[in-house]
Amino acid sequence: MTQSIVPASTAIQTFRDAGYKNTASALAELIDNAIEAESQNIQVITIENEIQLAQRLSTRISEIMIYDDGIGMSPETLSICLQFGNGTRLASRKGIGRFGIGLPNASISQCRRVEVYSWQNKTCHWTYLDVDEIKRKSQQTVNSVVKCAMPNDLIAHIDGKIKESGTLIVWKNCDRLDIARANTLFKRMESELCRVYRHFLDTDDAYGRRRRVTLINSGIERTIKDLHANDPLYIMVPNTVPGCESKPLNVLHGDVVKLELPFNDKGDMGVVELRFSVSLPETQVLGGNSEVGKHCKANTGLSFVRAAREIDFGVFGYFNPRDERHRWWGCEVRFEPIFDEVFGVTNNKQAVRGIHYLDLKEFKEDHEDWKQMIEEDPRLKLRQELSRSISQNLKQLEEIIKSRGKGTRTTNNGHPQTDKPTKIANEELQGVKKDTKSQSEGKGKTTDQKKTEWIESILGSDTTLTVSEAEDLATTKINMLVEKSFHSWPGAQFFSVKTTGSTCNLLLNRNHPFYTEMYEPLLDAEEHKYIDALDLLLMSYARTQDELYEMADELEEINNVWGGHLKKFLKKLSSDA
Repeated sequence: MTQSIVPASTAIQTFRDAGYKNTASALAELIDNAIEAESQNIQVITIENEIQLAQRLSTRISEIMIYDDGIGMSPETLSICLQFGNGTRLASRKGIGRFGIGLPNASISQCRRVEVYSWQNKTCHWTYLDVDEIKRKSQQTVNSVVKCAMPNDLIAHIDGKIKESGTLIVWKNCDRLDIARANTLFKRMESELCRVYRHFLDTDDAYGRRRRVTLINSGIERTIKDLHANDPLYIMVPNTVPGCESKPLNVLHGDVVKLELPFNDKGDMGVVELRFSVSLPETQVLGGNSEVGKHCKANTGLSFVRAAREIDFGVFGYFNPRDERHRWWGCEVRFEPIFDEVFGVTNNKQAVRGIHYLDLKEFKEDHEDWKQMIEEDPRLKLRQELSRSISQNLKQLEEIIKSRGKGTRTTNNGHPQTDKPTKIANEELQGVKKDTKSQSEGKGKTTDQKKTEWIESILGSDTTLTVSEAEDLATTKINMLVEKSFHSWPGAQFFSVKTTGSTCNLLLNRNHPFYTEMYEPLLDAEEHKYIDALDLLLMSYARTQDELYEMADELEEINNVWGGHLKKFLKKLSSDA
């Protein structure tokens, strides 16, 4: 008795569990096909129906349609488009597509029936795949392709006039959507697809020709929204950053890094490109709690882009995501489909595998023949080169970011301000008659000398400020009894106390884990009461040290030992996270 290699009636359920992360990622497969078909306009259309829920009416998505105005499919191509593991680009190493499973797998992961209409020269053909029918009939062959009239009732939902060629895919009986309402689904799609297809959504056609991708809710209240680029490098326009849609927020850091690497075991070579960006000073000074800062936080990571389409995004072991400063840089790794096996691209184009950071020192200790292993394995060679190049650039970027004014409280327009804890501390100390080191040292200085010291301290703390801005700030600081500043220095101390002008100045060390693991996250939190309390705690200690200046050497030693223990403890905490 002849048996099928893949019994359709049972395998179809397995195919439904193909591993798409969500509805947006499944729709991405169909958008890929539309881009490959040379479409200029791509539309994702939802149709909603009203349903009764307890005491109220609600809406639920009943169908999703994906339209494109590309070259369309011939009857021959249409006959295999819903066949699993087949396709027209299986051997291709160019463009987005290749794996031949996108349309059927992505569709049935979300719905029980998918219908495909495609036309060329306004001659339309149709076919379908029905999960329940396959189960019921133990169906082993694809359905026939039928010539049909243009589906005008469906076309009515499309925005604009259709062209002589195109394709319309209809998902029916959508039983696996992760989100049931169109508006919520569109928000999810915007957050994900705007980044995945950013090179097709910006104004630069050098890498990915611009397309119009539109989301249409064809329900009771029809809405139409175009997607714009969500660029983790923050150099594209138009973009999705609130209030900054038409301007770049970052600049490219250094030259494009080009790594010539083998893409197979035969030693054939190709080029992988790395691009890095860093926030402009005026961007970073807005702070993590601003709308821009929150947007950047959501895009903290490395972006792996294949043929102008993002495949994966994440940390991959290269940095500590709890360090809030990492939001202020971007990294994009570009590669072509010839590198698919080396990057471990999954067949649904949702991930790269085996490219995590390679600790070469640790690898050498574990493998005596490490050098030969790397030279003979293209995957290890890729990991080695990526780890070296990304780590070097991240170190440079971190130094740039640390040197700026992070830590300074700002107003809504980005200008530094005197914060609440500093005001409280100075108000409470007014009238307190106590000898302090800062007052003693300040008696012999003129107002101009005090102002000069403050200008130097301010510019050392915040490199985004002009001299004129620093002068204005210095005028407000020279009469303060206690203040805080942010600097960077090596060593164990997480803070130091010094006299600036005649003020007791608490210096917080941006290089210390206390700053990155505790202070900065609190600074970026929406609720300020915790960072305010921490500021008052630290300034009260600084004032105490200022009053007990006869014990300065002992206190300095205590600060150093304390900071050393804290540094070790916090590093351990971070490594265990």
